[in-house]
Amino acid sequence: MPTKDLRFALDEKGYKNIAPHLAGQTVSYWDSDSRLSRGRIKAAEVKRDRYGKPYIEADIEPLGESAPEAGEAPTSGPGQSPVS
Repeated sequence: MPTKDLRFALDEKGYKNIAPHLAGQTVSYWDSDSRLSRGRIKAAEVKRDRYGKPYIEADIEPLGESAPEAGEAPTSGPGQSPVS
């Protein structure tokens, strides 16, 4: 289960308010520079970096599906014509 740092334009009070609501949410995140993945947040905790700035550390469970990579055409679903 990957652990990701989530940073938002919030103050410390905002981080403390949003962290409990993230558990169970589905998010898209960059697994590397070219792979966009989807996952569900299992746990989120407010932490501080070495400069004292707050951020959220989240444990993300991959969902197994990923978005098409850059330059890759999306696939069509059942009963749909291919995307051109």
